[in-house]
Amino acid sequence: MSGATAGALDAVAAWLSDTALSHLLQNVDWLVPGIQTLHILCVALVISSVAMLTLGAFGLYGREQPPSRRQSRFLPNLRWGLPVLLVTGVLMVIAEPDRALPNPVFQLKMLLLLVSVGVTSLGARRLAVIRGRDEASLTRDFWLRMLTLSALLLWITVLISGRWIAYSLSR
Repeated sequence: MSGATAGALDAVAAWLSDTALSHLLQNVDWLVPGIQTLHILCVALVISSVAMLTLGAFGLYGREQPPSRRQSRFLPNLRWGLPVLLVTGVLMVIAEPDRALPNPVFQLKMLLLLVSVGVTSLGARRLAVIRGRDEASLTRDFWLRMLTLSALLLWITVLISGRWIAYSLSR
């Protein structure tokens, strides 16, 4: 990372740590653990929903039900789980900006997260386009299979990088 970028991140982190919300999050003992718990539960919800959609795309789950039923079961989890992840993630950064923002693993996680959300959105769009097809044609759809598998693998890397943040040193 260039010196200018590092300096800008340090300035943003210093500004964030001086906000009233950051002080509140740092000084109310139960807030950060509660936010982290909600964040982790939503990570589990999103990854498990992507996993179930991926298994369905490969014909390894739910063959006895129409694909539209699987989609209506798991896509809403993504629609509300992703915004909750965003809000809880932002709150955790505001709580400890000096720890998160300059950390290269955090930056990697944010890049992976953007790609994961994009690929997941493309997979959801592909599911919407082919909605109503029979199971056999669904599991033969190469792009659906690749998008859902890529999304699952990307979300797993986001999960791993999120845990890695705690063990990495900033700069």
